[in-house]
Amino acid sequence: MNKPYWGLLALLLAAFAFFAVLSFWPDGFSVAGVDIKTGSFARSMKTLLAINDTTAVDSTKTEESSTDGEQDPKAWRAPVDTTAKTILFFGDSMLEGLAPRLAAYCDKSGHKLIEVIWYSSSTLCWAQSGRLTELINKYHPNYVMVCLGANELYVPDIKNARKAYVKKLLAEIGNLPYLWIGPPNWDQDTGINDLLAENLGKGCFYLSAKDHFERSRDGAHPTRASAHQWMDRVIKWMGTNAAHPIRLNYPSETTTRASHIVIYQPPV
Repeated sequence: MNKPYWGLLALLLAAFAFFAVLSFWPDGFSVAGVDIKTGSFARSMKTLLAINDTTAVDSTKTEESSTDGEQDPKAWRAPVDTTAKTILFFGDSMLEGLAPRLAAYCDKSGHKLIEVIWYSSSTLCWAQSGRLTELINKYHPNYVMVCLGANELYVPDIKNARKAYVKKLLAEIGNLPYLWIGPPNWDQDTGINDLLAENLGKGCFYLSAKDHFERSRDGAHPTRASAHQWMDRVIKWMGTNAAHPIRLNYPSETTTRASHIVIYQPPV
C-alpha cells in the first residue's frame, strides 16, 4: 500500500478513536466556550444504568409490601367459603334491625341463622354470664357474628374497664371465624370503637360509626330501612375485607325471620 494511503488510513483511525472516546463521555464538555455534546451511546448507557437502579429499588419495595397485610389482603384473608353455615348472631337490641336482613341473605345462600338478642346488654353482661359458651355448645355454629357496643358509648376509661370482657368473649369464640359489627354511633363515644379495633383480629371488625343512619324516635336505633342498608353495607364490606368471607348472595326478599330466635330480657 502506498504511503499516502497509510497516512489517510491513520487519520481516519485517529478520528474514529476520538469520536469513540467522546461517545463514552457521559455529560459533554466545553472547549473555548463551545459546548460539545457527547454521543447517544453514553447517554443510553447512563439511562440504562438508571433504569436498572430504579428497578432494583422498586423490586425491594414490592417484596416489602407483599409481606405487609395492609398492602396484600391475601396475606390474611381466607378464600370465600361457599359451604352452608350455621351462623350464631348475638348481641344487643341492634339485632332487631340487622338480623331480619341477614336472615334474608342466609335463606338465599343456604345458611342457618341463630339470632340471639339480649336487650340492653354489653360486653360486660355477656362475658360475665357465660351465655355465649352455652349457645355455642347448644347450636354448634361454624360462624359467629356479633353486634355489641351501643350500650357502652359513654363508659369512662373504657379501655381499662372493658378490655378484659372483650378478651373473654374472644376466648369463648375461640377458633370459630367471626365478624364483630361495631355500634352505630349517634354521638361521640369514649373509646368503645378504638377498644374493639385494637383487640379484634384483622378483617374481623366492621366500623359502623363511620356510616350515616336514619334514626328512629329514640335517636339511637336506626330505622328499619336504615338498618337493612346497614346490613347490606356490612355484607358488601365482607366480600372484600373480611378475614373469613362466606357466600352471601343478594336476596330478592327484603327481610326474613331467622331460623331460630332467642331473646333475653334486660339485665337487672
